[in-house]
Amino acid sequence: MNERSRLFSATSVVLGCGNTLFGDDGFGPAVAQALAVHPLCPAGACVLDAGTGASDLLFDLVLSPQKPRALFIVDAVQMSGRASGELFWLSIEELPTPKRADFLMHQFPSADLLRELAEEGGVQVAVLAVQAMTIPDHVAVGLSQPVAAALPRAVEELLRVLGLEDPTVL
Repeated sequence: MNERSRLFSATSVVLGCGNTLFGDDGFGPAVAQALAVHPLCPAGACVLDAGTGASDLLFDLVLSPQKPRALFIVDAVQMSGRASGELFWLSIEELPTPKRADFLMHQFPSADLLRELAEEGGVQVAVLAVQAMTIPDHVAVGLSQPVAAALPRAVEELLRVLGLEDPTVL
């Protein structure tokens, strides 16, 4: 069974979001790649490098009769008052305005899909964010030093929540 088909049978799903061609925006995919091969990653978890295609996957989950109990999005954000490389959890309501409409698919923002999964699908949804040092407006591959240093901490944090019986205790 390939990873995408596991999306519909996993108890927990982790989607690493972002564009690896734009600096720190590649954090989510880098975390997903590291977590997916980690020996302590639970068998019931589906970990996907969603890249810039998260909306397609979220839309599939919304339409699926079988949903995970928890969905964790990993992404880079730029919010005032945070230090570069800082990791923190966000609820759907706390998503910065530019992130709410990320990866628009047919003008349907990802935040709306996340909200529908949570409210109507009963899925625990949380975003593990890193404060980006820079997300350039041109191709610049590679994470900044503070964001790269946060990668192992993000993997550890996701392993912690994936191992919880009740992920609502974030």
